[in-house]
Amino acid sequence: MWRKIILFFIITIILFPIVDSQAEESKKVLVVVIPGLSVDEVEWLIHNETNTKLWQEAAFGTMNIRPDGPYSYLNNMVTFGAGAKAIGVQGWNAFELDEEVNGFTASEWVYQLTGELPSQGLIHPDYHRLMEKNTETTHKGQVGILGELLQQSGVSVEVYGHSDTVSEKIRYGSLLALNQNGTVDGELNAAVRVKSGSPHGVEMDVDYLINKLSTDVETSDKFIVIEWGDLHRLYDQQPYMETTHFNNELKKQLLRINSFIEQARNEVDQTWVIAPMMNKSAYDEKKQLAPLLYWGDHQGGFLTSNTTKQDYLVTSLDFNPTMLAAFEIESNHFSGNVIQHYQNEITDKTPVLKRFEEIVLIYKSRASVLSTYITCLVLALIGAALYGFFGMKKRNTWRYVTRVILLSALWSPFWFLALAGFVDKLGVTGFVLTLIGSSFSSGYVIEKFTSFPIFWIGAFTFTLITVDILLGTPFMQRSYLGYDPIIGARYYGIGNEFAGVYIISAFMILSPILNQAKKKWTIASTIMMLLFMIVLLGKSTLGTNAGATLSAGLAFAFLLYRLIVRKSSIRLLAVLFVGTVGTLFLLLYVLQLTGEQTHIGLAFERLLSGDILYILDTIQRKLQMNLKIFRHSNWTQLFITSYLLGAVILWRKRLQLGDQEKQLFLQVGVVSSFALLVLNDSGVVAAATSMFCVVSAHYYWLSANKEENDFAIGKTVHSSQAIED
Repeated sequence: MWRKIILFFIITIILFPIVDSQAEESKKVLVVVIPGLSVDEVEWLIHNETNTKLWQEAAFGTMNIRPDGPYSYLNNMVTFGAGAKAIGVQGWNAFELDEEVNGFTASEWVYQLTGELPSQGLIHPDYHRLMEKNTETTHKGQVGILGELLQQSGVSVEVYGHSDTVSEKIRYGSLLALNQNGTVDGELNAAVRVKSGSPHGVEMDVDYLINKLSTDVETSDKFIVIEWGDLHRLYDQQPYMETTHFNNELKKQLLRINSFIEQARNEVDQTWVIAPMMNKSAYDEKKQLAPLLYWGDHQGGFLTSNTTKQDYLVTSLDFNPTMLAAFEIESNHFSGNVIQHYQNEITDKTPVLKRFEEIVLIYKSRASVLSTYITCLVLALIGAALYGFFGMKKRNTWRYVTRVILLSALWSPFWFLALAGFVDKLGVTGFVLTLIGSSFSSGYVIEKFTSFPIFWIGAFTFTLITVDILLGTPFMQRSYLGYDPIIGARYYGIGNEFAGVYIISAFMILSPILNQAKKKWTIASTIMMLLFMIVLLGKSTLGTNAGATLSAGLAFAFLLYRLIVRKSSIRLLAVLFVGTVGTLFLLLYVLQLTGEQTHIGLAFERLLSGDILYILDTIQRKLQMNLKIFRHSNWTQLFITSYLLGAVILWRKRLQLGDQEKQLFLQVGVVSSFALLVLNDSGVVAAATSMFCVVSAHYYWLSANKEENDFAIGKTVHSSQAIED
C-alpha cells in the first residue's frame, strides 16, 4: 500500500512540471480588428491623458492596405486573409448556424448551395464564389489559407463579434481565420449586447470577451480574432448625428477601446490591433495608411518589414507570415514578410506620426504638382520644336532663351530629388517655387559658365541618384518623382521615374567621348559604366529594378555594337540581342543571391520551381498597369509629345546633328527609352522621362549650333563624322 502511495507521488512530481511546462509553452495571439480606426484616432489615444502608458508601450507602425480592387472594408479584409491582393464578392458574410439567410437557416442555405450540411462553427455561404473569383485574378489569392495552416499545425482558431448596423450585416473578421472549407469556430452575436444610446443601439460586450479570454483552460495554442464594430457603427451614423454629440461619443468609444485593450493584453501573449479600413473622413483627407499596433514581450518601438524596407511601414501582405511566425510555423505561401519590431526602448510615437504626415502631404498634392510639372515639360519641348521649325526674328535672343529653358528642364529631376526632404518645411507652394528657382538658376549658370552643360547635368544627376541608392533611397522615398507608400507599387530601390532619368544621365556623361570610337579607353569606359549600372540597378540591396537593369544592359550593348561594328547586320544584331538578354538575366539572378529576398528574387524562385503561371500573371499585371497609366496618367502627355518629336527627329535625317557623339546619344537614348517602355510595369512613366531627356538634349545641341542652317528644319546637315544609319 505504502509503495503504491509513494509511486503515485513520484509520478505526480515527475509529470507535473511537464504538464505545467506545456501550459506555459502554449501561446495565445489576439487580433482586434477595428474598422473605422485611422491614425487620427490612434494619435488621440496616444496623447490622451487618461492612459498614455498603454499606447506608449505599444509598437507602432502604419500599413498599406490596398487590395486588388477599390478600397473597401470587404476587399481589404479578403486581402488580409488571403495574404495576396484580393477582392470580395457581393453579399459576402459570416453567419451562425441558426441565423436566417434568404428565408432559410444559414446551415440549410449552405446545404442548398454546396450539398454539404454544416453542423458546427461559423459558416460562409459564398465561400466558393469568393474562391473562384480570386483564382481568376492575376494575384491568385487563396482565401482561408491562414486558418488552414494554423489548424493543420494544431492551433485553435476562434472569431468573436461583428460590425452589424441596423440596415446591414457586416461580419468580415472571420476572413482572417476561416479554413479552406469555409468554416471557423466562434460566436458573432453573443459578443455584442443591446445598449440604449449607443450607435445603432448595440455595443461590444467587454465583460463577455474578457471572460472568453481569461477562462480558457486549453493547453493548445490559440489564435483569436475579435471584430470590434463599435467605431464602424459610430461613423456609419455620423451623418445623422449632432456634431457635439458625435465628438463626445467618439471620445467615449475610443476610451472603451482603450479599456478593452488594457484588460485583454494581460490575458494573451501577443495583442495586435489592425484597421482594415479607415473611416470616411480620414479616407477623404487622403490619410489612407492604416495604423498598426502591437503589444508583446517588448515595450515601445516601431514596426517595419522587408516588404517595404521603410521605417514605420508594413503592408497587409505581411499579416499572414507574421501570424504564422508567432506560432513558429514556417510557410512559403506568401510574398509578404514577417513584421519586425525594432527600437524597443523608444516610447515616443512622434517619429511615426511625423513621417505619416509627410507621406500624406506628398500624396495629397502629388497629382497637382506633377500635372503642372509635366505640362511645363511638354510646353518646353513644343516651344523648342516650334522655334526650330519657324525660327524667330530675334534669333540670338530666342536661341539663348530656348537653351536656358531646356537646360532648366533637364535640371528639374535633380532638384526634385535634392529638395525631397524639405517638402514639409517649405510647404507645397514653397517647394514648387524653390524647384523652379533652383532649376532656372542652375540652367542659367551652367549655360553661361561651362562648355559641356549636358555632360555636367548628367554628372550631377547621376551622382545624386547613385548616392541616394547607396544610402537606401531616403530622398527617393520622399520625392514627388519617387514611389508613394499609399499607392504601394514600390517601396524600395529605384523607381521608374528616376530609372529613366538615371540611364540617360549615364549617356550624358559618356556623350563627349563617343566620337573616339577607335580608342580603346572609350570602349573600356563604356563597359565600366555598364557593369556599374547593372550592379547598382539590379542588386537586391540597391536599385532592385529588373526592368531598368535589363533596359540599361540592352542600351549599353547597342552602344557597344555601334562603337565596334562598322557595318550593320540584322543577323548579327539578332544573335547579339539574344545573347545579351540571356547574359543580363543570368547577372540579374546572381545579384539576387546575396542580401534579403526581394520581389525579383521571389520571381526567380518561382520560375526555377517551374511556376510559369506566376511569371505569366506578373507579365499580365505589368501590361495592365501600363495600359492603365497610359489611359489615365498625366505622364501620357509627356510620353506622346516626346515620342512624337523623337520620331520626327529620327525620320527626318536632315534634323540629325553632324557630330558622331550626338547622333549616338540620340540613337542609344531611343533604344533605352523603348526598352524601359516594354520591360517595366510603369514603363510609360520611365519611357516618358527618358525620352524627354533625350529629345531635350538633342534640341539643346541644335539651338547651340552657331550656324543657323544647322538648326532650321529643312536645311541639309553635312558631316564627315556622321555614322551610317
